[in-house]
Amino acid sequence: MIRLAQLALLARLSGKVIRWQPLLGAFLLTAVVLAWPHDEPLTWKGTVWSLRVIAVLVTLAVVFVLDDVAAEVLAPVPVPLAARTGLRLGFALLCVTPVWGVSLLVLAPGMPAVWIWWSTVELAGLLAAGLAGAATLATRYGMREPGVAAAPGVVGGWLLLFVLPGPVAMFTLRPQDWTAAHLRWSLLLVAGLAVLIRMSRDPARR
Repeated sequence: MIRLAQLALLARLSGKVIRWQPLLGAFLLTAVVLAWPHDEPLTWKGTVWSLRVIAVLVTLAVVFVLDDVAAEVLAPVPVPLAARTGLRLGFALLCVTPVWGVSLLVLAPGMPAVWIWWSTVELAGLLAAGLAGAATLATRYGMREPGVAAAPGVVGGWLLLFVLPGPVAMFTLRPQDWTAAHLRWSLLLVAGLAVLIRMSRDPARR
């Protein structure tokens, strides 16, 4: 059983070794997207695309939280892999949640209310998929810096979504396709979480 003292020590050490630079960079770029001057007010479609850009920026940054370049620093803390991963994800979510909330507050007035939910589902799907990829690289392939490889995968996957044909389109703005498209986003979210949870378990328990 994990002791509170062990978790506190791990949290302190994890906070010191996590790569914060990508998160800070993503937040600065998000501020640029939010403050970008437009000659004309954004349409609701332009607002949705601004949120999509912010979502991929945030995802690109978050995949780096699983980098373990200082594994020898954390090794003396005998806690399960799931706890170590969970703490890192917790740090990331504490940073991402207010940034996404501010983005919605700034941009939401210009789009249909349903897109507050849809855009958040898209963000969650991207985060789950990106983190699942990083966790797989770290756990199955022993990479100390999975974010370096996962980040290009996030960009490639995001671009791939643009070319998906109509019946399986993910980036759609047609009202008749919203529900079906975001059902697929939800499936991506569930699949990503399943892989992330599996890759966050110690090998003997898989």
